[in-house]
Amino acid sequence: MADEIYLNKPDALFAAIKKEKNGGKVMVAQLAPAVRVSLGEEFGRAPGEDLTSKCVGLLRSLGFDHVVDTPLGADINIYEEVDEILSALERGDDDYFPVFNSCCIGWRLYCKNKHPELYRLVSPIASPHMVAGSAAKHILAKKLGVPVPRICMVGIMPCVLKKYETQERMPSGEKYVDYVLSTQELAAWAKAEGKGLMDADGAFTPLLPDSTKNGVIFGATGGIVEALLTSLACKLGESPQKIRFRGDEQVKHLCVQMGKYKLNVVSIYGVSNLDKVLGEIRHGVKYHFVEVMNCPYGCVGGPGQPLPATEEKYRARAHGLRAAADRKPVKCPIAGKGIAGIYDTLGIEPGSGEARKLFYFNGTKI
Repeated sequence: MADEIYLNKPDALFAAIKKEKNGGKVMVAQLAPAVRVSLGEEFGRAPGEDLTSKCVGLLRSLGFDHVVDTPLGADINIYEEVDEILSALERGDDDYFPVFNSCCIGWRLYCKNKHPELYRLVSPIASPHMVAGSAAKHILAKKLGVPVPRICMVGIMPCVLKKYETQERMPSGEKYVDYVLSTQELAAWAKAEGKGLMDADGAFTPLLPDSTKNGVIFGATGGIVEALLTSLACKLGESPQKIRFRGDEQVKHLCVQMGKYKLNVVSIYGVSNLDKVLGEIRHGVKYHFVEVMNCPYGCVGGPGQPLPATEEKYRARAHGLRAAADRKPVKCPIAGKGIAGIYDTLGIEPGSGEARKLFYFNGTKI
């Protein structure tokens, strides 16, 4: 049953998730980066406070067997994206550019309906939410010795539109993600169960590797561009430390030399700002990558986050998320062994046909 049926029906959604657990499913939650710096607001904490371990502890107390980090999906997403972009650069394929990010479903829906001529340029790699769902399902199935259909994946997301990603299916017929709870819905469920956010700490499942700085920073504006550029730097043997794409401007530009390639990138939040960049493209500006996020300040301002929404809250969440990302010991997935270990466990190579089945859109690309 598609998760969109439960829009505006949180009690029915909570009951459906409990039914899955009572039916013997292995229950897995994945925690989006923006949620860890906003859920606390529902329990009287300050916006932007990094409460990752408290969020994981709460999810475990609600009955989840494992909690995984959505930034792992972002790490895989950017790992694949780097290979795609470098391949296009090496073969001199100018028609491949600009690449638009695929992470924001609000942007994808807008593009599909308002700018269908651009839709072919949206990255074919699935969103971090979907990638994390697929990776976790297949790795946990392998390590726990259970079939993939026995695993129920619940995304804890800052965006109610993420519920529509439960319609997407892999070639096997399995969903990437089975249900989605928004930040507000998770808080409501916890309160209904008498659970407090500060009651317990928890840790992500040890059956999957730790995420990197790049994966966490996806949730704030400019984070996808920074992750892409630092990962490209690692791939090309350059220091990723020099790449920082911070700031809360609605439109940000950067031109940077990467090895023998000069890359021109731009970050936008608020699709109303897209026309400015499209106008530049029509007048001959060549962009290699365009990050478009529908919501103010990126996912931290998503429609599913605590209310009331204010500019100060958006800014605090973005600052808190960047600080949480910077505390990560590994800065980009290409520099560490964790993401490579995921491919090794699954027995696949980046960019391969099997990777495309697991980590790329395989259907409607909502």
